[in-house]
Formats: sequence, structure tokens, C-alpha cells
Amino acid sequence: MDNLVLINHNKNWGLNESLVEKLAKKALKEKGFNENVELSIRFVGRKVARDLNVNYRKMSYIPQVLGFPMSKEEDADGKIRLGDIVICTQKLKYEVEFQKSNLDVVLYSWLVHGVENLLK
Repeated sequence: MDNLVLINHNKNWGLNESLVEKLAKKALKEKGFNENVELSIRFVGRKVARDLNVNYRKMSYIPQVLGFPMSKEEDADGKIRLGDIVICTQKLKYEVEFQKSNLDVVLYSWLVHGVENLLK
């Protein structure tokens, strides 16, 4: 069974969900997860990102990427529910412009970073 990527975002951002799914699955494979993993990715604004950082990490800045791990072990149904990656959309857009890069390059590196956070 293939990896499952769940994506949550404001529809008005114009996010290409198939690109996010492709990059997330690539990041999972890079870390050795070829199948049976469920990963949730949530795109949020600055306020939500900062509030999550304050509430869960006791840090008051706006983060680029947050990771909320669930499990590295298989559940009874054979799936590994790795956890949630939260990405601040404004920070992502800024970083793309700042690096003079394109979205998929920056987003992929952030997804790899997010998966690494879930594995710590």
C-alpha cells in the first residue's frame, strides 16, 4: 500500500495539492518510508503558526515548519501514522522570493525537515 498524505489548507491560497503530495511522498521515501505511512501536512498563516509555537514549544517567534510526531510504529492496521507537519504559508512564500527559487525546491526541503522532526 502506498503512503498516504493528508493535506489541509485554505482553498484561497491556490495550493497545488498534487505537487505537495508528490513532494511529501518523495521526502518520505528519502527517509526510508516507501509504503504504509500516513502523514498530515497543514498549511497555516503566521498567527496560527506563532500560536502553535507558543503553546507547544514555549517560543514566541513565527516558525517556518513545526512537527508534531505521533508514532514510528505500525498500528494494528499496518499503517504508521507518523504525525503532522505544519508549514507557515507566508514564510514559505517569502523564502521562495528571498532565495530566488521556485516553490517546489523550497517546499521539498521543508518537507524533508518536517519528516526529520517527526523522527526525532
